[in-house]
Amino acid sequence: MSAPDLVVHVADLELAEAVARGDRAAAERLARRVLPFVRRVSRALLSDRAEADDASQVALLEVLRAAGSYRGTGALEAWTRRIASRVVIRHMRRHRDHDPEPTAPEIVGELPDESETASSLDELPRPLEAYLAELPEVQRTALVLRHALGHTVPEIAELTSSPIPTVKSRIKKAHQEIRRLVRRDVNLGARAIASTS
Repeated sequence: MSAPDLVVHVADLELAEAVARGDRAAAERLARRVLPFVRRVSRALLSDRAEADDASQVALLEVLRAAGSYRGTGALEAWTRRIASRVVIRHMRRHRDHDPEPTAPEIVGELPDESETASSLDELPRPLEAYLAELPEVQRTALVLRHALGHTVPEIAELTSSPIPTVKSRIKKAHQEIRRLVRRDVNLGARAIASTS
């Protein structure tokens, strides 16, 4: 770890400790700093904007309450992302029965290119969100946590209370299903063009 990284984490640790002691100004600074990360997590995992905003508020409060648990050994943003992801996943579980027709979440990050998929998201026949909407929730959640939010497989396992092999399987199946759906759409588009010629 370089000296500048250490200084940043020390400053983050001091800020978190001040929040834990009840310093309102520190809490406001921390909230302003981490709110974009909290919103990114909520909007990546929840399709409904109002629901994502509600979950963001709950997650931000949880980050502020947990400030005393931050140890400064990693980036404050990564610590925030883990807490926000846990809160949003809990929110999703509570509201699962109220949303029988899931729609795709807003993807704030991008899935990485793979040799078997389109070389660019711009080349997909439909927006990525449309493909994600067709995935089962557990696969979609694992894929978004991994690729849009950058969680590791062990972190996803912890966040979703799932065994690591299950998380790996969900991500693999999600990749396979998205590839299948893209190929289907490409083939449908090619047939449509051929039929109009």
